[in-house]
Amino acid sequence: MPVLHTPSSWLRTYCPSLGGQFAFLDPVSWQTHQLNADAFSVLEEAALAIEQQQFDTFLADVEAAGGWPPGLEFLVRSLTTLGKERAYTP
Repeated sequence: MPVLHTPSSWLRTYCPSLGGQFAFLDPVSWQTHQLNADAFSVLEEAALAIEQQQFDTFLADVEAAGGWPPGLEFLVRSLTTLGKERAYTP
């Protein structure tokens, strides 16, 4: 039976640390992305906000802080697909 992942469990399973960098497997496109520690931290914060149903507040905080780092918004939004029926382990 497929495993249903939360955003945090996805990060723990599919975003390993590789010598100070992280390899993020996008649950939507199935592409991998190399991230630095700061970008990974944003993904962790987003995952927590999604799970606590505070994603709108998180988005407002990002905008108030000056907007998204390049390329990161799409990856964060892909985490919102997790925990739903169609987001299963590969």
